[in-house]
Amino acid sequence: MLTQSFTYQLAGISEDAIKPAGKIFERRFGLDVHELRVLRLIGDQPGVNFTTLAAQTRFERSATSRILGRLIKAQLARREIDEDDARQFRLFITPKGQALRAQADPLSLELEELILAALGEQDRASFRAILDRLSDWLATDFQAELARRYPEMAGPRPSRSAG
Repeated sequence: MLTQSFTYQLAGISEDAIKPAGKIFERRFGLDVHELRVLRLIGDQPGVNFTTLAAQTRFERSATSRILGRLIKAQLARREIDEDDARQFRLFITPKGQALRAQADPLSLELEELILAALGEQDRASFRAILDRLSDWLATDFQAELARRYPEMAGPRPSRSAG
């Protein structure tokens, strides 16, 4: 009998780690962990477009858009119209955003160390290696294997008709 799936356990671990960290970030910097994630993605990829950013955040597009609006309003990020396609815009971190990130990033590393404090050095290395393998698998071969095993994953989604 399945008592607790590993995906449920991973989601719980994530929540247990993110929730208290989020409170610390909000109190110190006025941003939650999701806003910081978006700010970091913009800072790491100057000129990123919204479509790419939204996919990378793994949030709903509307949530990413709201977060981006808050970052722009706070002058932590800015957008410029794409020179090649006026329908698109490119995103950049501002000097104010870079300064905030310079303060937040060391705290992130410190909190990550604290989260992993229950693991010894060898366990940490093994854990990271396993996470990397799982991430690679999920980003590549997993999708094809899902489609092979579960044909309904490969076809179009059924329409929801009233009836």
